[in-house]
Amino acid sequence: MTSTLTISDRSEAWSSSLERIAATPLSCCLRFPEIAERWERWWRFDADRPLLIASAGKNPDIRWDKGFDLLDQPRLWLQMRRRQVENTHYVAEALPHVRVDIGPVSIAAFVGAPLTLSVREGTIWQDAILNDWEDTAFLRFDLDNWWYRTVLKLSKIVADDAAGDYLVCLPDLTGAIDTLSNLRGPQRLCTDLMDHRTEITASAERLVGVWEPIFASLHDAVLARGAGIIQWLGAWSNQPYTLPTCDFNFMISPRDFEEVCMPSLSGQATRAGRCLFHLDGPGASRHAETLAGDASITAIQYTPGEARPSAVEKLEMLEMIQAHAKPVLIIAPAGEVERLTKTLDPRGLAILVNDVQSPGHADQLERIVANC
Repeated sequence: MTSTLTISDRSEAWSSSLERIAATPLSCCLRFPEIAERWERWWRFDADRPLLIASAGKNPDIRWDKGFDLLDQPRLWLQMRRRQVENTHYVAEALPHVRVDIGPVSIAAFVGAPLTLSVREGTIWQDAILNDWEDTAFLRFDLDNWWYRTVLKLSKIVADDAAGDYLVCLPDLTGAIDTLSNLRGPQRLCTDLMDHRTEITASAERLVGVWEPIFASLHDAVLARGAGIIQWLGAWSNQPYTLPTCDFNFMISPRDFEEVCMPSLSGQATRAGRCLFHLDGPGASRHAETLAGDASITAIQYTPGEARPSAVEKLEMLEMIQAHAKPVLIIAPAGEVERLTKTLDPRGLAILVNDVQSPGHADQLERIVANC
């Protein structure tokens, strides 16, 4: 990549912009300054109560999909996505936003992995392209990459529309190891831990160097237009933060995770300044102690998984994370909200409810949190 965009020489200016934006109500969320301050206290493990992210659609007759079929018609795409914001009931710390979304692990698409979008299913998949570890072409990023240009263009269009009204949600820029997993294929990458361990860690660290200018260019584009930034879990921050994933980790041992995955994750987190790590499912929870003990990881988000969607089953793990003074953001069903708020430390607790049934149901959840 020919760009020299880095985070270190922009972070202070970005933080100033984010703080300024956070001090002003949004037309779609008049309580935004209050909400932003509560998120800041959550990052510092000093919130006055648990935070809640809950929302529900108010109009079932509009399109609620991601609009993949409209990506080449950005004005129509934005019109559809803004209509979703205007027809959503947000409560507590949920914030109105439009997400520039091309699916998970977008960095892999930016460095050349063929990306297929399914409009009907609202999903994407990528084809592996890394067949030889000696071929380092995948470590070079072309500014003319079609997917990157599309995301950057959409981000600018959304930001122009969003300023003062709602927030811009960045695409999933993920972590370096998950990018390698998509480029190589997870099973092949797993076996490569035996024979190509050095190549994996070196490539992951170089991919952090690819991620950084992309992260920087999106922040520059959005903040220059006066719009605020959040990421796909909905957490606000007055400072830039990264939200890396390492879903590959459910396939490997704690030793492999610490030796192979953590160096690039720590490098990404350190460059960004704040890091909310996405810990996905019971299989990944074996790595929670390593993450909790790493100084570069600011906060941890836990997803309980689809087969047994219970965060309560992992209360001991969540308490351990909070014992390290790290806030947690938990995706949980509505039926577990009250138990979580009564058990975990409210100073560093946020809950994203994934099964809100209606606006009235969202209001009910807000009352539970307010009264805890």
